[in-house]
Amino acid sequence: MTSPRETRIGREAADWVVKFDGVEFNADDVAAFRRWLAKSDDHRAAFQLASRAWNQMDLLARLDAFDLAADDGAPVSLARRRALAASVGAGALAVGIGGYVVFSSGSAEAFETGVGEQREVNLADGTLVVLNASSRLEAEIRDDRRHARLLAGEALFQIAESNAGVFSIATPSGEVEAASGDILVKLLPDGARVALLSEGARASRRSWLGQSSPVLAGANSEIVFGRQDVAVDASTAEQLARRTLWRDGMLAFDDTPLSEAVADVTRQSGVRFTFTDPALAELRVGGLVRADDLDAFLELLRNNLAINTERRDGEIVLSSTATL
Repeated sequence: MTSPRETRIGREAADWVVKFDGVEFNADDVAAFRRWLAKSDDHRAAFQLASRAWNQMDLLARLDAFDLAADDGAPVSLARRRALAASVGAGALAVGIGGYVVFSSGSAEAFETGVGEQREVNLADGTLVVLNASSRLEAEIRDDRRHARLLAGEALFQIAESNAGVFSIATPSGEVEAASGDILVKLLPDGARVALLSEGARASRRSWLGQSSPVLAGANSEIVFGRQDVAVDASTAEQLARRTLWRDGMLAFDDTPLSEAVADVTRQSGVRFTFTDPALAELRVGGLVRADDLDAFLELLRNNLAINTERRDGEIVLSSTATL
């Protein structure tokens, strides 16, 4: 039987969930919530339970990321709330085909790489994961389930068959499930891309409006989690092989959006890029350069896209020569 105290805490937790699911909240709201949260471990547990029942992304992780020092108390718009959610990746809950995947405290292993670094990770089920530069992965391998979350960067999974069933890989945009095979997962500026290099898989996207129906895709195809939907694009083994050339220290761009290309170079070099015109991010670039050759990449932009590159205050400013 539920005690009066448990009932009260549950109601308070539900009130907080409703507040933060509203259109706006501000720094004062977050500060008050944190004071309430700090009063008891039971408060945190109740809020996590209520947020899951409310069928939301992990509100607690988003609120933990809220920067009170940088906020002036102005209301936080829905657009900013979405940005907060994206900034912490999947948060404490990875959402996908099977609903919420909860990584309890201490149950998941975390792996990461630095700028320009690669790392091979052998998971307990025999799955091999190769992390690209500036990437972060969490994985939980148990007898009855296999889950991973890619929180940053890119990872190549060589999934081993197991009696535990399918292997699920969550991203901030959605989740893919496969029983075995080679799968390349990459976070994009506006979503994620999953390349199926050897076998098929199924995927589902989770948005603020709900969960999409599962999408099935075969080998030699790519699943793209976009802002609004999930798409499956046919490809060839040769094209997909170019996606993994970073393992050999190369970056291959095949009609790649410039926003994605500069993110690739940033992970390898640590250099940040700024666009003087946001429209430049949508330009497409093609070519092959060494991952550690920043000058070659800048030359590629100048020659292929007529983009001027200027080093300024520790970053590279990109502008169109047509407007100079």
